[in-house]
Amino acid sequence: MDDVVRAFARHQWVRLHGTPRVTVLVGARTRALWQRWLALNELAGELFDGPIDRAIRDAVTRAAAEPARPVAAAVDGVALAAWRDGRADRYAALVDEGLVPDQDGPPADLLDARSAAEAALFAALEATAATAGRFELNGYLSVRFGPRAAEVDLLSRRDRIAVEIDGIHHFADPDCYRRDRRKDLLLQTQGLLVVRLLAEDVLRDVRAAVTVVCQALAHRRSEP
Repeated sequence: MDDVVRAFARHQWVRLHGTPRVTVLVGARTRALWQRWLALNELAGELFDGPIDRAIRDAVTRAAAEPARPVAAAVDGVALAAWRDGRADRYAALVDEGLVPDQDGPPADLLDARSAAEAALFAALEATAATAGRFELNGYLSVRFGPRAAEVDLLSRRDRIAVEIDGIHHFADPDCYRRDRRKDLLLQTQGLLVVRLLAEDVLRDVRAAVTVVCQALAHRRSEP
C-alpha cells in the first residue's frame, strides 16, 4: 500500500505544478485506494474506464485541459499489456509515467490522513531541489521512546531535522498531546530541530508544508 500511496502523491505534486498526469489504475484494489486518497485530500477527481483505448485517450484529453485536476484511467492488466505492446506514442509515455500496478496488501480503509500526508510530503520533498535526498520516511533513532526505538515521520540525519505529522486527535486527546511533548523533548536532546505539521494542512496544500521544511533547512544552514 505504501508504494501505491506514494505514487498518488508524486502524481498530485506534478499536477500542482501544471504538468498533466494521468494515473493509470490496474486492478480493483488500486482503484479503491485512489478513491480513498481523493477523499482524504478532499479532491474531486475524475475516473475513466471502459474500453482501454477510449479510457486512456479521454483521460489524457481531460488531464491536458485541467492539469491540476486528479485524473485516472482504470484498466485491466491483461488489456493494458496488449494495448501497450509496441507503442511509442504520447499516450504510451503518459501511461508509463502514471502506471500504478495492482498489489496485494491491506484494504483501502486502512489508509488514513496521517499516512497519506506522510506520503504526500515525502514525495514533494523528493521532487524539490533543496530537499531531494535529504529526508527518509519513518526513520529510526538509536534512542528509545517507550518500549521501542524512537521513530520520526520524516528524518534528515545530516541536517538534524525531524518532521512529525499529526492527526487532529493528537490535539483533542490529552494523552496524545502529553506523549508528543515528551517526544519533542527527546528529539531536542538528540540535537534535532522539530517541525510539527497537521496532517489536514499537508493534504490541503502540500506546498505550504514544503515551504516550512525549507525554512527549517535554511535555519540549519545559517547556524555557525
